[in-house]
Amino acid sequence: MSELRFEALNHVELVNVDATFSAGMHVVLGSERDGTGTLIALAAGMLDPARGRVLLDGIAPCSDARSRGRIASLFATETLLPAPDVARSLALSLRARGDARSALSILDNAGLTRFAKQRVSPLTAREARAIALCVALSQTEPALLALHEPLSVTDILQEEFVLRTLSERGAAGAIVLCTASRLQDATRLGGNTSALERGSWLGPGQARPPLSNITLRVHTTEPRRLAARLSEAPDISGVEWAGGQELLVHGRELDSLAHSVVANARAEAIRITALKQDAPPLEALAAARAGLAQAYYERARGERPQQ
Repeated sequence: MSELRFEALNHVELVNVDATFSAGMHVVLGSERDGTGTLIALAAGMLDPARGRVLLDGIAPCSDARSRGRIASLFATETLLPAPDVARSLALSLRARGDARSALSILDNAGLTRFAKQRVSPLTAREARAIALCVALSQTEPALLALHEPLSVTDILQEEFVLRTLSERGAAGAIVLCTASRLQDATRLGGNTSALERGSWLGPGQARPPLSNITLRVHTTEPRRLAARLSEAPDISGVEWAGGQELLVHGRELDSLAHSVVANARAEAIRITALKQDAPPLEALAAARAGLAQAYYERARGERPQQ
C-alpha cells in the first residue's frame, strides 16, 4: 500500500502541515486562499516546497520523474496541450505517459465525446478542467490521485462517473486526495475529512464547516446567463439555480463575493434587482466556532514550552 506524507510543510499559504495519507478517499475542506490548490500541486510533485518535505512512498515526487508518473492530478487551473482539437491534444497527453489507448476511447468512457473535434483554444476554464479530470481518472493503477475540486465540474463530467471511478481507485489501493470548498461536495466524496483554515492544518477530528462560508441571494432578470458567468469566477465556490430569478451564490468572504457578483454582472450588462446575504444556520455557526476553538487550543497547548 502506498503512503503520502507531508512533513513540516511550509509553502506560500501553508504553515507547518504534518499529515499522512494511506489508500482510500481523503478530502481537504477549504478554498484556494486557505492553500488547497497549493497543497495539491505539492502532492503531485509540481512544486518544490519552500520548507519541509512531501514524500510518496519515501520519495519526493518533485525531484523524481518516476514517482510523478505514478500520480494522476487535477490542478486549480488546467491548460491542455496545444493541438488542432481536443482529441489530438489528449493523444499527446496519453503518448507522454506511455498509454497506448486512443483519445476517443478515453473521452467516450467519460461521456465527453462531444468535445473530441472542438478546438482547444475556445474552451472555457471549467471545460478544460473537466477534460483534464477525464484524463486523470483514466490513468491505470495510479499510486496517488491528487485532485483539486473534482466535483466542481460535474455539470460537464457526470458526477456518478467521477464518484464511481474514485471509489474504484481507492478500493484498488490508490491514495485519493481531493479538495472541496463546499461541505456538500466533501460529504458526497466521503472518506476522511480534514481542513485547511488560512494555511493551518485541521485534522479529521478538528475539521468543521468554515466560519467564512457565505451565501448571497442574487435576484436578476437573466439568471441562466449570470450563473454561467459566475461559475467561472475564482472568488465564487458554487452557484445554485432552481428556476425563477434567484441564484444562490457561495463563497468565502462577503466583500470579495459581493464585488465579484456585481463586477461579473456589469461585464455582461446583466441587471441585478436584489442582492442580500443568506444567514448561516445557528447550529453550523456554533459547530464551526467550537471546532476552530478546539483546534487552536490544542495547537497552542502542543507548542507550549515544557515546564
